[in-house]
Amino acid sequence: MPRPFRLALFVLGLGALSPQAGQAQASPQNLRPTRDVRITYEVQAEGQGTRRIPVAWQAATQRARAEPDGVPGWLLLDLPRNSAQMVLEAQSMVVQLPAGDLSPLLGGVPPGTKLSAAGSATVAGHRCTNWRVVRPDTEGTVCLTADGVMLRAAGQHRGRSGRIEAKAVSYGPQDASRFAIPPGFTPVTLPPALLQGLMR
Repeated sequence: MPRPFRLALFVLGLGALSPQAGQAQASPQNLRPTRDVRITYEVQAEGQGTRRIPVAWQAATQRARAEPDGVPGWLLLDLPRNSAQMVLEAQSMVVQLPAGDLSPLLGGVPPGTKLSAAGSATVAGHRCTNWRVVRPDTEGTVCLTADGVMLRAAGQHRGRSGRIEAKAVSYGPQDASRFAIPPGFTPVTLPPALLQGLMR
């Protein structure tokens, strides 16, 4: 079951879809935001309460930052480098997330994925197009704006359901320093058991 950090990774990963989706007969015009934006998402996973996850996106660097409620740090996803890091400011540490957690997010749209337009909606005051996503282990819908911002997603993945919806969207330049590891932070490789504890 996804925990706060895993939920944040999922939200970020939806923005990491690559243009491989263009192999489908129909596909969104933009799969990543084309300009700087900050979105506050409300996330609900099966069997868990609702959580809020603020996500900021910097278009120039193709980096995203997520700050899940109730966790001791924040996540930095760097698409050009295919990496994600957990930043623990109180400990001045940076934890590289294992490849197993990243591969579903950074590998693009998996082969066999089917995308089809399914109408439109207004979410958080912005229009978006619903796209139905079907693949062997996942089925659901994602609502994307014309400039690539995900406003809502809902569906099932391997038998478990979840829902993500934007509650606030704010366009505008993002501070570049918020998308970089603070100077002097120590890179740390955690044992798998301890890393799993932090990811809960």
